[in-house]
Amino acid sequence: MFASIDYETATSIAPKSPDAYKASSQDSVDAPSQYQFIDFRAAASPDRQKRMPPIVEQIITGLTTLTELPGGSTAKYRTLPTLLLYDNAGLELFDRITYLPEYYLTNCEIEVLRTHIDSIVDQIPDDSDVIELGCGSLRKTQILLDALNQQRSGVTYYAIDVMPQPLHDSMDSLAPKFANVSFVALCGTYDEVLTHFKKSTRRKTLLWLGSSIGNFSCDGAVKFLTDISDSALAANDAVIVGMDKQKAPEIIMAAYHDSQDITAKFELNALSHANYIFSSYVAELNGSLSASDECNVCTFDTDKFRYTGEYDEEVGRHNAYLEALEDTLVKWPREIASQVKELCGNDGNLMLKRGERIYVESSHKYGDGSASVLARSTGLTHAAQWQDSRSYYMLNLFRKPPATMSPPPAIESSSLSKWSEPIHRVRMMLQQPLDPGAPSQYPTIPTLPEWRHLWSAWDTLVLHIIPRRCLHDRPIDLRHPFIFYLGHVPAFADIHMAAAEKAQLTEPQSYAQWFERGIDPNVENLSICHSHSEVPAEWPLLDDILAYRDRVRARFTNWLSAYEDGGRRVQADATRHVWMAFEHEALHFETLLYMVLQMKPDDIRAPIEASFAPLSGRLPRESWIRYSGGSDSVFGLAGDNEYAMQGQELRPGHVFGWDNESPQMRLSLEPFAIRSQPITNGEYLVFLQAISGSSESVDGLVPRSWIILDQEPSSLLAGDYGVRTVVGLPSIIGTEAALWPVCVSQKQASAYAKWSGKRLPTEVEWIHASRTYHLACALATGDRKAEFAACKNIDRFLDQELKQGSVQEILQRPYDMFVPSDANVDLASWHPQPVAADGATFIGNAWEWTSTQFYPYDGFKPSAMYPGYSADFFDPISAHTHDSTHYVVQGGSYATHRRLAHRQTFRNWYQRGYPYVLATFRLVDEY
Repeated sequence: MFASIDYETATSIAPKSPDAYKASSQDSVDAPSQYQFIDFRAAASPDRQKRMPPIVEQIITGLTTLTELPGGSTAKYRTLPTLLLYDNAGLELFDRITYLPEYYLTNCEIEVLRTHIDSIVDQIPDDSDVIELGCGSLRKTQILLDALNQQRSGVTYYAIDVMPQPLHDSMDSLAPKFANVSFVALCGTYDEVLTHFKKSTRRKTLLWLGSSIGNFSCDGAVKFLTDISDSALAANDAVIVGMDKQKAPEIIMAAYHDSQDITAKFELNALSHANYIFSSYVAELNGSLSASDECNVCTFDTDKFRYTGEYDEEVGRHNAYLEALEDTLVKWPREIASQVKELCGNDGNLMLKRGERIYVESSHKYGDGSASVLARSTGLTHAAQWQDSRSYYMLNLFRKPPATMSPPPAIESSSLSKWSEPIHRVRMMLQQPLDPGAPSQYPTIPTLPEWRHLWSAWDTLVLHIIPRRCLHDRPIDLRHPFIFYLGHVPAFADIHMAAAEKAQLTEPQSYAQWFERGIDPNVENLSICHSHSEVPAEWPLLDDILAYRDRVRARFTNWLSAYEDGGRRVQADATRHVWMAFEHEALHFETLLYMVLQMKPDDIRAPIEASFAPLSGRLPRESWIRYSGGSDSVFGLAGDNEYAMQGQELRPGHVFGWDNESPQMRLSLEPFAIRSQPITNGEYLVFLQAISGSSESVDGLVPRSWIILDQEPSSLLAGDYGVRTVVGLPSIIGTEAALWPVCVSQKQASAYAKWSGKRLPTEVEWIHASRTYHLACALATGDRKAEFAACKNIDRFLDQELKQGSVQEILQRPYDMFVPSDANVDLASWHPQPVAADGATFIGNAWEWTSTQFYPYDGFKPSAMYPGYSADFFDPISAHTHDSTHYVVQGGSYATHRRLAHRQTFRNWYQRGYPYVLATFRLVDEY
């Protein structure tokens, strides 16, 4: 039973409450529940013009144009829209497919839903909307609706489909069963329906179940999710996406080529559906309400085609085709001849040769890290994942964050497989002359969209996560209160913009004095500290600081707009000032975040909801990567001499670096082995438990990144610890946090290394291991995968794959072009992620401590624009033979801007005893 609504009144879904969607009259007193049917189709509009329907245009264009499939294939095919598969007959055939023993997907998805239903429903709040893209299998939908009916209140379930009858069939079946859920059927395409949810103030969870995302190319999947996020989602809304995983080719081929040939009938039905569409359109042109016998055209002779398909294991994609069994004509109805000619320049029938294939659809299979890549590329956050027992299939939950640190990056068609960069990127690099200043993946001057994203992330941190009442708190005594940093960042930026413009400071100019520089006292001796700004007797009011911030931002916006719109040439000095301000703000975002983590947990307002998977199985098996070293390793940034560039015009593609990144130098490396994964929270807890039972003391070794959840009175380590995040305190004993890299001080890392009989890597060892491993993974495609997996030495593998000298040519580039796209940097997640079970992860999650004291490269000159940036923190030469104060960290954390994490010459440092930073460590052993 349903209530219908005219198209004109279906203008907005948002203002209505769940009760508004229940029918106003009861057709049967026995019905426990009803549903409303809303038709959003353009065809339902009474004032539509008689123009060619988009689906007809797509069929004609696809058949008359040869298209290259995504993923590196050079073959070109005629195509048919995938939408043709899903008419009433197609939907019935597809439902039969889901019951076939070969078709593993539905059973795997049902297993995921049944096994993890409580965890999934935990992500869906009361008084919210659940919106399913396509009705899908009722077997699957009922599992979720039953749990919502029992565990939630005020939920409205919306089902979207382009065909009205399947919607009615589904609603007639579902609505009477679940009295605590309201039901609405929305008929139309996603584009026609989803924009109407944008105005809603209710929380939303979109369901894109099954494996429909696999029908899209990599770029298409990113665009689709980005579009529905932009059109329908608000901050903290979610979308749950089903994704089929990569597995043995024979399993996939059997699923799409079943013994009963139902899949073949399903695919071939697309031709019958196309014939019906043309007939209906011709009938409409002839003034008929339906296709009559005289206008029942047969564009395709369906008996002259067969279904065929193939699986590309390298790309991870099954392609489905309709192949001509003999020479055959595709006949256009005479009534649309003029429109066909307008579209393709020829109104003649189309001849298909025997064996010619028409491409219909793809089914992509995804690697383990693909959900993180997809999140990064759409601006969403990957919040949860659920898999079946065989790891064949996964449901992924993505949330829309209130802000992202950077605009979503473009990704290549191979990015949703395990590694982000294909081998052709390496080959292209080798064909280009080595020019450290050549255009890179980042513009020299951060673009206005980059600035705006960084500002939005900063504002989320200081104006949402930190409550206003806490802005004068000092959770770390070694730092100023939070309020200082709200003024420090714009003050620093204004000082540099005034220098770039050769103009006055923004008013009030006194802010530049109060907020110019913060404090960093020596952890061991608090009386030792570099020069810093004089603290005012009373901090300015928050609203005054924010007004000052807005004036400074407007100043930057005007400068950047003039630069980008006019393409004007500028001096290197001015742009260096602008670049410095950007990276300074990005660095302080991370500083403020680790301060926030030391707040009382109840005071932190989470920016986004998150869940933590329960700990299952053992910690990853320890593995090691070996290197032969050598004397030709080059480190540091070339071509960025601040003094030589003074007064010169900025060269296109230039890469700026801080003073401690130069000059470039050549260093020698002894053979070494480095651990694939950093030390995890779980491993570090075992270490503390081990030494607590000996004569050694654990005093000072418990990480400040942990917090006691419960504790036995008899022992400091007998209870459970949680890991500090802004989205919760996951248990080390019971959740995936055990598999996160542990965040500790360098002193604590050194104590673990000594206990294990190993050592921390030097800065040079860490950089060499990271850069060469990422490069080797990019080369390890196709037949090279097995060779790479078995290789005992990364340096030798690269020497075999590339000509002599090529490795250093690539590694001298300022940016590491081969960092995996799923690296957890740039707020891809608001907390660490588990370390890789196999392979290595060098960038992301947390910075990594080295055993290298922070001191300058030979030939170092302090920056003229910011002379104290590095020089104030170098230890005296006399300290270089023993424990220094500051040590180098490398890599980047989940809160590190990707410009910094990807610039392989960037050097960061902290005091060795400073326990608050987002820094972990890995071990080095003898070769």
